[in-house]
Amino acid sequence: MSEETVARLRAAVPTTLLPALVRARTRAAWRSESVREDARAQMRFLLEHSRPDADLDEVARAYVAYQARRGELRWHPELITSLRVQGMHWLREARALGRGVVLNFMHHGYYDGAFASIARLGVPGHLVAYPYMLEPDAPAWLRQHVKVATTHGGTPVSAAVGTDGLTALLNDGKVVAIATDVPGRTPLRFAGREVLGSFGAARLAIGTDSPVVVITSEEDDQGPFIQVHEPLLPAEFAGPEPLLHRMLAIHEAVVLRWPEATDLPLSRWGSVEDRVAHG
Repeated sequence: MSEETVARLRAAVPTTLLPALVRARTRAAWRSESVREDARAQMRFLLEHSRPDADLDEVARAYVAYQARRGELRWHPELITSLRVQGMHWLREARALGRGVVLNFMHHGYYDGAFASIARLGVPGHLVAYPYMLEPDAPAWLRQHVKVATTHGGTPVSAAVGTDGLTALLNDGKVVAIATDVPGRTPLRFAGREVLGSFGAARLAIGTDSPVVVITSEEDDQGPFIQVHEPLLPAEFAGPEPLLHRMLAIHEAVVLRWPEATDLPLSRWGSVEDRVAHG
């Protein structure tokens, strides 16, 4: 069966059946020892030093359920492209400064739906993605992921444009969405662990004097929502390092409240051990 046929079948599932389907997929996945071990490793990475008393099995199973849910919802974009957005005024105030805006996010929660939900309210962004995600022969699920994220007018931008290309977008007053949890060579501390990340978003903000607006994916009694945080103004920081630390602190608090909503955390950061091993 082709990828396209599978995609059509998944999109054809009635939304009323999605909760039952997600439960079934979770039960099936959890029966696999390799899935259980991977889920425990993913959650251990986040919780080992930050929440050592957490029930790892419970959180790991919740992680598998979240992955299953995210995997189904991308085929039903109407359910995640119009999420509630709190704090939208902060983004509008940042734009009113007359410069570009770095919209900073992590691969957590319904981050793809976040961009679409914000764009629906009149602020579409330029979304930085790995080049392979934008290739015509990318897997169907990945093309669907990009389609969801760019609903309501977002524009995908290949990371291959580099610093010069992103700088040009910000200097042109664009809202540019850049993730913080990407592998790099900069030693950072996140969730009580030494990792390697990237100064990219913070350096771009400092270099172009663009405010940073952090967005997080959260939940309350009414369901999932997107929180837009107060702008971080480059002039108020001594350089990219303290700015990045502030960005990470905002994300860390949210990630540790909902660790199971993090998408593949082990692949999002570089390892200090790897840097030592490879020089």
